[in-house]
Amino acid sequence: MFLSLLVVSIVAQAPAGETGTGSLESVRAEYRLDAKKYEFFADPQHKQPLVLVTEPIFSWTSLKDYSGDVFVWTKDGLPILVGCMLSASSGPNRRNMIHEFHLVGESPTPPVDLPSKQRWQPVSGLARTAIDGGPVPAPTAAGRLAQLRQLSRAFAIHMEAVNGNWELRLLPQPLFRYGTEAQEVIDGALFSYVWTTGTDPEFLLMLECRKTPEGPRWHYAPVLFTTRALRLEHNGREVWKIEAHKEPPSPSSLLYTTGFVRMFDVDAPKPVSPTR
Repeated sequence: MFLSLLVVSIVAQAPAGETGTGSLESVRAEYRLDAKKYEFFADPQHKQPLVLVTEPIFSWTSLKDYSGDVFVWTKDGLPILVGCMLSASSGPNRRNMIHEFHLVGESPTPPVDLPSKQRWQPVSGLARTAIDGGPVPAPTAAGRLAQLRQLSRAFAIHMEAVNGNWELRLLPQPLFRYGTEAQEVIDGALFSYVWTTGTDPEFLLMLECRKTPEGPRWHYAPVLFTTRALRLEHNGREVWKIEAHKEPPSPSSLLYTTGFVRMFDVDAPKPVSPTR
């Protein structure tokens, strides 16, 4: 049986129900509309469509009137693609929509033409790395969840911004939990690391308990979710880094892609009646 899906929705930095350029409810409706339009496939023959998890696995807001929803597309319950529909103000009740995606499956997905005018065709899947010195995976889902949280705290992610180098903050609750005893991935979770400007996930950490010839073992994989340079440490030792992202000319063979999609109008926030 699949582990239960954990969906987290956090909204910060903005009053409940509105942004500076329209109602938050109206804006998030646009995010869901765009996510549902995508058709991704697991095979070149387009016979195995990826399944969109209906609700976003994470909702966020940030300073300067940014907000977004994170979605995941799966195959057999395992995450293959993670995407974010996000937007910012471009005038009164008008916003710019941006989409970003990262391949998290172990194999590349077929090429797809995105509305950002980019043809996205990753040449490889996302590699997993065994965690040195990781604990023996617990036999129960509850025990492994405690280990997942412990493992996530051993990683530190640093981001380069115009105002210096920042260590991102780990959100302790996994955004998405997956896996089953019948699969190669027995248990897995996506954790988010955020900046001080809100809850925009700048980096996702994928942790998995995987079957190996030596028995179950913990693995990790880094998931870029920003255009800024990142550096990942595990127990104080650098294990991964990436330079600032520059979207290449189409087609892109990278694991991560992002771009402007469209402008859209939103409903003006309704006035709040004074309370007596």
